[in-house]
Amino acid sequence: MTTASRTEGEARGHVHAPHPSRADRALMVVAASVVLLCAALVLTFGIGRDQGIYGVVAREMLDGGMPYRDAWDFKPPGIFLLYGLARGLTGGASWGIRLLEAAGLIATAIGLVVLSRRWWGEPRIGVVAAALMALVHAQLDFWHTAQPETFGGMLIVGGLVAGATGTPRAWRYIAAGLLFGTAGLLKPPLAGAGAVLASWDAVGRWRRADGVLVERLKSASVPLGGVLIGGVIPFVLTLAWFAGNDALGDLYRTLFVFTPHYTRLGWARQGLGSLLYRALAEWLVGYSSAITMGILLAVAQWRSVVGRRAVGLLIGVVVIQLVGVALQAKFFPYHYAGTWPVASMVAALGWWGLWRAAVARGRRAVASVVSLWLLAIAAHTATTDVHGHFWLRSIRRARVFLVDRDDQATIDGLATVADVNASANRRMANAIREHTGSDDPLYVWGFEPVLYDLAERPAASRYIYNVPQRVPWSAEWARRELMEDLAASAPVAIVVVSHDVMFQVTGDAHSSASLLDDPDGFPELRGLLLTGYRRVEQIEDLELYVRR
Repeated sequence: MTTASRTEGEARGHVHAPHPSRADRALMVVAASVVLLCAALVLTFGIGRDQGIYGVVAREMLDGGMPYRDAWDFKPPGIFLLYGLARGLTGGASWGIRLLEAAGLIATAIGLVVLSRRWWGEPRIGVVAAALMALVHAQLDFWHTAQPETFGGMLIVGGLVAGATGTPRAWRYIAAGLLFGTAGLLKPPLAGAGAVLASWDAVGRWRRADGVLVERLKSASVPLGGVLIGGVIPFVLTLAWFAGNDALGDLYRTLFVFTPHYTRLGWARQGLGSLLYRALAEWLVGYSSAITMGILLAVAQWRSVVGRRAVGLLIGVVVIQLVGVALQAKFFPYHYAGTWPVASMVAALGWWGLWRAAVARGRRAVASVVSLWLLAIAAHTATTDVHGHFWLRSIRRARVFLVDRDDQATIDGLATVADVNASANRRMANAIREHTGSDDPLYVWGFEPVLYDLAERPAASRYIYNVPQRVPWSAEWARRELMEDLAASAPVAIVVVSHDVMFQVTGDAHSSASLLDDPDGFPELRGLLLTGYRRVEQIEDLELYVRR
């Protein structure tokens, strides 16, 4: 195996990558092409349920509103800021987030190359890592991408590029802390990557410092203090923003009152040990067989891996995120998304060692490794929940977006998951536009907030979906506030959703429609609907009511 450096300094000065062979150059072309093709594939992704939520909150922000107070969701505020940025840069277009995501994917790939050159003196390992990362990213498809963990993983790589330089100055640690802190605004456990880097470098500096205790403490405090200072800044600015807009109480009630109850739904059925085991097992074997095999190859060649310190840092970053996944206790595929960029570097080390050994042995060995690589890539992908295999879906995407852009049925099919029917949503949005004016308020009683965007109608309530009204720990105050919102805005149209049962979210088997069918379910809203509205259309599991 082509060895990496013992320290970052050695990687920059004393270890030289072997001269690339023709096979090496071909591999680099293929790997770089994979990254670009996957980024292009991301541009074809539709908008899922979560992305629709983030987009509607971002739309409200661009109109002067605030998350939680004027458009409600229980994710941390960072994701709304990113969606707001994307929509602001693209004139309010919902696809702007995919453009930002594709750009972030390419930037992260460059970051992996920078890190592999710095740590192991071999940038080609980073190119292989970038291909592995891009593949698993694209395989997660539209439903599990453009999520908080998606962008958090990108920011973590940026933080490592800024801070993991061997002996950086304090300002670089502060810059790294800013990036890790911003990742924490997306999902708090992601900020733990900064704690891993700071602790890792502090231990290294302590060991390298002179024997005097004061000098050791001073040296170790540089990464610890720098990352801490930088990491706190995004949180302070965000809190100041909410306080300045009189929305701090709404943030507190959502993130520190509502969300802990939501998290406990998973904890009620499993202990911490089983949660941690499940997180590790799913991460290791449940998604990308190419990354799994690469990690196993790295373990098998461990004695010949020289850059072990960097590998230890990467493993620490993965572990802290897996702990976060376990504590959330939901195990949605996108919860693991922040791990794949750093995990791909460990996997790339394993694959690169096998590749270099094969190149040294000749064409047959190279052909064998290529065959193994193809088998590993095809054996198990990260694609889940959607209809069809990743490769078939990719072919369909290429056809409709390059050849037959009028094939709306296929485009809708590629954006359909479970009870979320893209065709039905599109047709319902058309019906809403037919029955309402452009300024008429709309209310959606269900979990389809994307309808606000598709129909281009203002939301009649801060509650752009109805989870707070359906769960026992918030139903009393959330229902009261919803009825106050509806009384104030008097929606011209109301959409009622059926079959949106989400046991992992609400903890029961009720759908939005079934709750209204029960006279004791939500009598206030039921009464408003029966006396003030008439049903004019039903499309799949969506019913449209307009004011009498």
